[in-house]
Amino acid sequence: MEEAIDLRSKCRHFRVLVIGRANAGKTTILKRVCNTVEDPEIFSPSGEKTDLAAVEGSAERGLHNIDNQLIFKSNPQFIFHDSRGFESGSAEEVKKVKDFIAQRAAASDLSSQLHAIWYCLPTDTNRPLLETDEQFFKKHGTGKVPVIAIFTKFDGLVTKAFQQLRTMKSLKEAKTEKAELAQKMLTTDFIVPLKATKFAPADYVHLEIQIQELIQKTATALTDDTLRLLFVSVQQNNIDLCIQFAVKGQLDLQCPVELC
Repeated sequence: MEEAIDLRSKCRHFRVLVIGRANAGKTTILKRVCNTVEDPEIFSPSGEKTDLAAVEGSAERGLHNIDNQLIFKSNPQFIFHDSRGFESGSAEEVKKVKDFIAQRAAASDLSSQLHAIWYCLPTDTNRPLLETDEQFFKKHGTGKVPVIAIFTKFDGLVTKAFQQLRTMKSLKEAKTEKAELAQKMLTTDFIVPLKATKFAPADYVHLEIQIQELIQKTATALTDDTLRLLFVSVQQNNIDLCIQFAVKGQLDLQCPVELC
C-alpha cells in the first residue's frame, strides 16, 4: 500500500492519446470511461484552461493542437490527448502523431510520458482502414506504449449485415443471424488486416460490449507493473478491476480500495 501511495504522489495522472476520425465516437468513449455526461475541460500544454468554443473553432480551421489536455471533472486523474484529422489521408497528420509519441517517450518523468493509445475505428463505413490508418500501423511503432484498437458504431455494422442477409434470407432469419455475421465482418474487414501489420494493436474491443472490457484490456496490455498499478489506481468507479488484478497476481503491489 505504501508503494502504491508513493507512486500516486509522484504521478497522479494516467495519460492517454485518443486517435481516430471525426465522428468516430471518441468523446463518447471518454465520457463512459470517466462516468460523466459533461464535456471535458481543455487545458493548454502550459496548463492554462482554454475555452472549448475557441478550441473547436481552431480545429475547424485545421489548427487543432494535439498537446492540449482534455480532463473530465468526474475523474481528473486521466489526461487525454485527441488526435484529429486522420480521415484526411494526410501524411502530415500521421507525422504530428508520430512526433507527439516520440516527444512524450523522451520525457524523463513518468507523469509527462504517454501511457496508452486508444485507436478508434468506426465500423459503419465502407472504408474499414484509411490510408492514414495503414501508415500508422505499418510504418510507425509506438515503442512501449500499447495501442488498443476500439471499434465503434458496431450497430452500424450490424445494420449492414442485416441488409446483406435480407437479400438472401427471410426477415426472421436475417434478424437472428445479423449479430453473428457482423462479428465475422468485423474480423474479416478490420481485425485480420490489422493483425497483419508490422505494428499491430496490442488488443481489440468493440464498445457495444461494456466499457469494462476496454479498461481490462488496457490494463493487461501494460507490460510495466508500475504503469499497470497507476492505471488501475485511477479507476475511481472500478473497484472490481483492482480486485481482479490482485486475485490474478498480475500486480506485485496491492491496489488499495481507497485509491480506486
